This record gives sequence, C-alpha cells and structure tokens, in this order.
Amino acid sequence: MNFEQLGNIGEFLAAIATLATLVYLAVQIRQNTRAVRAASHHSVTDSFNHINALIGTDPGAARIYRLGLEGLEKLNEDEQFSFAFLMLGYLRVFETLFYQRDIGTAEEQLYRSEHNSLRWAFSHVGAREWWRSNEISFSPEFRAHIDEIIGSLENAP
Repeated sequence: MNFEQLGNIGEFLAAIATLATLVYLAVQIRQNTRAVRAASHHSVTDSFNHINALIGTDPGAARIYRLGLEGLEKLNEDEQFSFAFLMLGYLRVFETLFYQRDIGTAEEQLYRSEHNSLRWAFSHVGAREWWRSNEISFSPEFRAHIDEIIGSLENAP
C-alpha cells in the first residue's frame, strides 16, 4: 500500500467520523430542544397556576377578581388597585407565552388552551375596561393581539 492509498483511507475515515459527529450533534440538539420546550411549558403553567391558586385560596382576591370582571365601578379604589395587579400578573404570563409561541419554544396546544381562558376573561367588561386603561404595560405586538381578541368579542352576534 502506498502513501496515496493510505491518504485516501484516512480521508474516508475522517469523512465517516465527521458524519458520525454530525448525527450525534443532531440528536443532542433535538434532545435539547425538547428539554427547552418542556421547561418553557412548566414555567408558564406554573406561573398561571400561581395566579389561579391565589384567586382560588384567598377569598378577598377571589371577590376582587370576580367583581372586577363585572366592572371596575363595582370596586373601591384599593380594590381596583388589587384587580389591576391580578390582571397585570395574568397578562404578563400570557405575554410570555405569546412571545414563546412566536419564537417556537412554546407548544401550540398550551397556547390554544390558555387563549380560550384569555378570551373568557376579556368577554367581561371589567377586563376590557382595565385593558384600555393600561396602554403602556405591554409590547405593541401583544397589545395588537389582545385588541384583536377584544374586537372579535365586541363584534360577535
């Protein structure tokens, strides 16, 4: 065997090693993507559950949320302040989910299920009143998304 043949064998082995490395990296990237999506899903659902637990276990928070959804005029000034922070917390989590969906780290099923909850919240006059009074709190893209939801609810038969 001459040097040229040995060189050809070396190049062939290097090509196989490169291919094996690329396959290994593809598998690792796929596993990492799954792990990132799982962590994203857990983080968002945990945040929603925290707000739900607050409303579900604190009768004062539940009352403020329920009355606030009916209309801000049903709340005194301090209660309106509390309602504002409940809504802000909820919508910050939803904005995170909205962003994660746009960049591909959130599962579409989670987005759709939470989107139904969001539509339900904005079907109430108090949520819409609060939204219109908080124009600087969210990104323009998210504001447009919520405005579209509200528009579809207000224009529904």
